[in-house]
Amino acid sequence: MVRIASAIGRQKGRWIVASALVLATLGVGAALQVQGKLNGGIPVHNTPGTTHFAANPKTPVYFQGNLDRTAVLQGSDGIVRMQLVIGAESRPAVDAERWPTDLVVILDRSGSMGGVKIQHARAAIRELVAKLGPQDRFALVTYSSGAHLAIPFGYARGAAPDAWLRTVESIGASGGTNMSSGLDVAVSAIARTRADGRVPRAILISDGLANEGDASQSGLMRRASSAARGEYMLSTVGVGADFNEVLMTALADAGTGNYYYLESAHGLGQIFAGEFNAARTTVASGLAVHIAPTDGVQVVEAGGYPLERNGGRVTFRPGSVFAGQERQVWVTLRVPNGELGDRALGEFTLSYTVEGERASLSFSEMPVVACVVDKDRFIASVEPSYWERSVVREAFGALQEDVARFVREGRRDAALDAISVYKKENEELNAHFNSPRVRSQLEAAESLAGEVDDAFQGPRQAEKRNRLSKQTSAESVDQRRAGNKN
Repeated sequence: MVRIASAIGRQKGRWIVASALVLATLGVGAALQVQGKLNGGIPVHNTPGTTHFAANPKTPVYFQGNLDRTAVLQGSDGIVRMQLVIGAESRPAVDAERWPTDLVVILDRSGSMGGVKIQHARAAIRELVAKLGPQDRFALVTYSSGAHLAIPFGYARGAAPDAWLRTVESIGASGGTNMSSGLDVAVSAIARTRADGRVPRAILISDGLANEGDASQSGLMRRASSAARGEYMLSTVGVGADFNEVLMTALADAGTGNYYYLESAHGLGQIFAGEFNAARTTVASGLAVHIAPTDGVQVVEAGGYPLERNGGRVTFRPGSVFAGQERQVWVTLRVPNGELGDRALGEFTLSYTVEGERASLSFSEMPVVACVVDKDRFIASVEPSYWERSVVREAFGALQEDVARFVREGRRDAALDAISVYKKENEELNAHFNSPRVRSQLEAAESLAGEVDDAFQGPRQAEKRNRLSKQTSAESVDQRRAGNKN
């Protein structure tokens, strides 16, 4: 927060000039001093130079927003990006309070998990059990052609951990992949044992395609969404080369959790540790961002999260926030740009649950963007540091998602065209701002083009495309959702 405030201070003089230029362009200086109330009483301050917005914090949660520009060119695409920052304070009192955790691992033990994969999975579970405290509870669901509650929820105390480890060592790999049954058993186990003051967390692992039970994406997502409704997180881990990364990402989104890609099961222990530590220091759960755009303003994307649209209101659900965590999500909006003048973007609200009570935070001001005709005045409205972040994080992450999809579909030219468009759009603006980080990301885009080209040449093309698609897709999620993972 101090860093953001300092950046705003450094830009103060330039924004005064930028605001004056916009006022001159619009010719509506007097009108810009008028304040009104829209959509539930949020004050509208028509100050085109304002880029930073915040809600009055309710300890220990805070909610902020940063616009990458305060004007759009008449006749352009009208795109504006808002960085939403959701955080929880890190204080001694908060850090000392460790919530007892109910952690369930949903482990694929189908035939393809045999050999070193199941060995690494066993080792990761042993590491996890060793980290559990006496107030934590653990459960293990295994699934292949069917699903089994191999270890019912129990406290990590007394003889229980040793008994768990003996069970873990006995797990073998065989059969198909009935993922729906695995989710059903885990969701039911959490629902039956749910208790106040405890934080559930589920981690689904698979190395293959769901091919038995209800293998439909809609059916699996409906099961995963039980986590969102219960205000806990379901994270997913795809292992190897044969799983469906689109499905595993969608399940993590439906369960408001994290998505991970591992080429082998060797990194499972680190993932378990990160998920467990995040769960036991959870400050707020059931995060939901609500955007009520004004007439004509469109919410295009929000860091790749699924968007729920209801009567003009748009909602996305980023899960939970733990002590000391600061999550960043870029929201892309399209502003009408047929007529010159100012336009309020809409209301931004964060709702969440703390200690069983629902609370909310809303920006104290409604962001405003001007439509201008002069390109120099548009450039003067761009906030370099926020624009830099939007290019490096959101725009490049969205590019990676598109490239992953095109590579997966075998569309080499479409992937290269998308990279070319990204470079052209951002090279033009970076000629004015000369950002080293943007320049480096443009070089990364060029390297990505080389990887795409290589994946469609020479031997093992299908294998190379599969690996590139999975790797790029996973990197896209992390790129667009900075601060998500512990």
